[in-house]
Amino acid sequence: MDITELKVQYQTNPIGIESRQPGFSYMISSKEPGQFQSAYQILAASDEMKLRNDTGDLWDSGKVYRRESFGIIYEGCELSDRQGVYWKVRVWDRHNTASKWSAPAYFEMGLLNEEQWKASWIGWGDGTPQNHSEAFYLAHEFQIPSDRKIIRARAYVSGLGLCCFSLNGREADESYFSPGESDYSKTVYYKTYDIEKLLHSGTNAVGLHIGNGQYVNYHIDPVMVLPDAREAETHRYQKNDSQYVKKGICGEKKAIAQIEITYEDGKTEIADMTGREWKIAKSPVIFNNWYGGEDYDARKEIEGWNEAGSDRRGWKAASQMRNPMGRLKAWEFGKIEIVEKFPAVSVKKLENGNYLADMGRNLAGFTEIVLENTTDKDRGKRVEIFPAEILREDNTGVDQSTCTQSWNQKYHCCIKDSYVIRGTGREIWHPVFTYHGFRYIEVRGFPDEAGPQNFYCCVLRMDNEKTGEFQSSDPIINEINILTERSVESNMFFTFTDCPQIEKLGWAETSHLMFRSMASGYDIRSWIGKIVQDMADSQVGQTDIDNGEIEEKGYVPAIIPEYFRISGLSRDVNWGGACVLTPWEYYQYYGDPVLLNRNYDLMKGYLEYLQLKTVAGMLRGYSQMGDWGQIEEDTPVLLVENCAYYYLLSVMSKAAEITGHPGDIGIYRERADIVRKEFHKNRICYRAENGNYGNGSQASYGCVLFSGIVLPGKERMAAEKLEEAVKERGYHLSSGEVGLKQVFSALARYGKSEVVYKMVMNETPPSYRSFVEDGLTALPEYWNYRELWYGMARSRNHAMMGHVREWLTSWVAGIRSMTPGFGKTEIAPSIPHIVERAAGCVMSPYGKISVEYRMSGGVFILKAGIPAGVTADIQIPDVGAVRTDCRDCRLLHIGSAYRFTGVGAGTYEFKSYGE
Repeated sequence: MDITELKVQYQTNPIGIESRQPGFSYMISSKEPGQFQSAYQILAASDEMKLRNDTGDLWDSGKVYRRESFGIIYEGCELSDRQGVYWKVRVWDRHNTASKWSAPAYFEMGLLNEEQWKASWIGWGDGTPQNHSEAFYLAHEFQIPSDRKIIRARAYVSGLGLCCFSLNGREADESYFSPGESDYSKTVYYKTYDIEKLLHSGTNAVGLHIGNGQYVNYHIDPVMVLPDAREAETHRYQKNDSQYVKKGICGEKKAIAQIEITYEDGKTEIADMTGREWKIAKSPVIFNNWYGGEDYDARKEIEGWNEAGSDRRGWKAASQMRNPMGRLKAWEFGKIEIVEKFPAVSVKKLENGNYLADMGRNLAGFTEIVLENTTDKDRGKRVEIFPAEILREDNTGVDQSTCTQSWNQKYHCCIKDSYVIRGTGREIWHPVFTYHGFRYIEVRGFPDEAGPQNFYCCVLRMDNEKTGEFQSSDPIINEINILTERSVESNMFFTFTDCPQIEKLGWAETSHLMFRSMASGYDIRSWIGKIVQDMADSQVGQTDIDNGEIEEKGYVPAIIPEYFRISGLSRDVNWGGACVLTPWEYYQYYGDPVLLNRNYDLMKGYLEYLQLKTVAGMLRGYSQMGDWGQIEEDTPVLLVENCAYYYLLSVMSKAAEITGHPGDIGIYRERADIVRKEFHKNRICYRAENGNYGNGSQASYGCVLFSGIVLPGKERMAAEKLEEAVKERGYHLSSGEVGLKQVFSALARYGKSEVVYKMVMNETPPSYRSFVEDGLTALPEYWNYRELWYGMARSRNHAMMGHVREWLTSWVAGIRSMTPGFGKTEIAPSIPHIVERAAGCVMSPYGKISVEYRMSGGVFILKAGIPAGVTADIQIPDVGAVRTDCRDCRLLHIGSAYRFTGVGAGTYEFKSYGE
């Protein structure tokens, strides 16, 4: 058996982590069919030589009998600040034969205790008069002795709002927007950099470039910038629907950095750290706003500002600043990076002299402009870039209404980036402190003839590995899948945002409603851990009044991190309940209870808060969003919120059992029983005389079936009524983001995937097919996306309605987990007679599970790949005789299908054919 993919905290060889009992995982493979791990042994050592000698001086797990190769918690010696750990693993197969040891892997602890930080937060100074819209540089030089050999060098860095870190004129990595969004009143992330290759003996220079991000936006401008504001900020869009700004979640720009070097003699020394001796100066970024864009004046560039020997005599001394409210916490998740870069698909010159570039699809990122052969005559000219999702109706330029909630029409606000030309030949530039959602750009002031080679699109997202695929014989379905993936990727940043232009906010509900649609395509394990930490930080610890807003103990907001609170859209059980359901979905999909264990108090605290909001056991008028995004359906909020509440209580009872809280199991079961009883006594929710739920809408039945609140024995009847509700609307989509997932799931679960197919592929809107045929390249926010919402245009790149991806993977490809983590898996395509060919794969914690099938000429053939450790049941339609090369499984004939049970690891073909 081969052992690969060794990870700690679901990252490869991470440095600077904080978890004192980190989680280990790995994958195994074998050419022998049916293999699985029966036991493992992990060795962890303080140096690589001990590990090579099979000595685990930090931890020797011994032989542990366990089939799972993930979620293994470190139980060795207590780990200390900066400690490096080498580890390896071996396993025993199903015959109890030991494998070879894996190749060694590594992880390293960060600064675990506050007193380890000797550096200070620095900047212009608290309350110092300044133009807050500008970015600034911080720089310093330090010495490395030529007679000492470096064996390890680390930089621990954070900057609020955003920070770019460089050494000796070189960026430390290629990531963007560090240290990431968080609830800065509780947590400020710092990043650990391996800088050994960037250093040299003698004088070294460190540079920090600090911009605004979310941290500064609401500090300098708690309401939208209006036309009569300061000239520098006039006409720039700023998202803000509320006067409420949470204490400590914003402030003035500042940075902290500590560079430590370990020499061959074993001594670790602080080579440099931020303090008053550092120098500060304005950077060429003369304006930056997370929403409104970035302005860069190349004439103000400081040549070699972050290199040794640079002339900084005109710079000022940096000032020490107050620490942010939140504590520094180590970074244990991925990074934002450019995942794709390509030139514009087309460029044309408009009658007004501007250029219009089409990037070919809607995306999240920024434009890189390339200017050739600029001279002194171009110096000082300004190139302005206006990103947008759509064009004006007459195609005379871009229309930013879908990027600004139409505020550009109401207040003449816009989103733009600009570049002032230096005039020194070839000049290449893109923003570093902002990104946009767009397909088109309109460019004003370009100094020469332009073509695609002058405008490059840089696509950004969290670097969650792409692990899943789906393809079919139907090009429309394939395009629907692509639209969904683009929208997921466009919103995959430090939070799962609702859109990359209007809001850039982490509305919490999508983290659980869209969990399986995301996880089927990407490895989101470390990312979701960060998102759930944001939830824990956002929970109210004690009832208080903050800026006039009452905050009650246990409350979890709708927006996380809660940079502001939108009145009337701040509480809903499906939004706040993400603190329960996202850890639960994580456990169900990945089989690792780590988030349930770590966040049990968070989950319990929220349900205790909700209990205080009940009347006679039910929530009544608590939730504000209901089935958000529904069209002409109006499913009662009372039904939606109590289905969700019942489901939360049911999940919590199971979570209490899994996490070892036996006293809570019965409490939550009893509360769930009360909710179900009262629900069925309430005529808004249920009519006993005809068995109808809610107002008969699709979501009314989808919610009761998905949550399990439906009366026992009435499930089939409710599923039939759901199908009738869909037929009544001509198989059109009508549910919102809550109901849609539950409608699809309920229909598919009760053998009605054909109904889902008709909804998805409906030739008239609203349907996913209509999006494709209407030329959309990502999913819009609403089904009726062309209509105004309260007088405002809405986003054309939202992921909240992307539940079709879960259906494509789980029911069209047919890959479904039967136990948490896919240890037992079912592969059973639901509509092979409609979709003649399909192929897909998901990455389970054990490895890749793949399927490919085709139905042609009365013959059905399915090929499946099962990783070591997984046992599958595989079902194919009965079209005649049956044959397979799988020798170690049981064949059952169930109705019109063949089912092969107990299929172990391997690659197999299953065939049914007419005789």
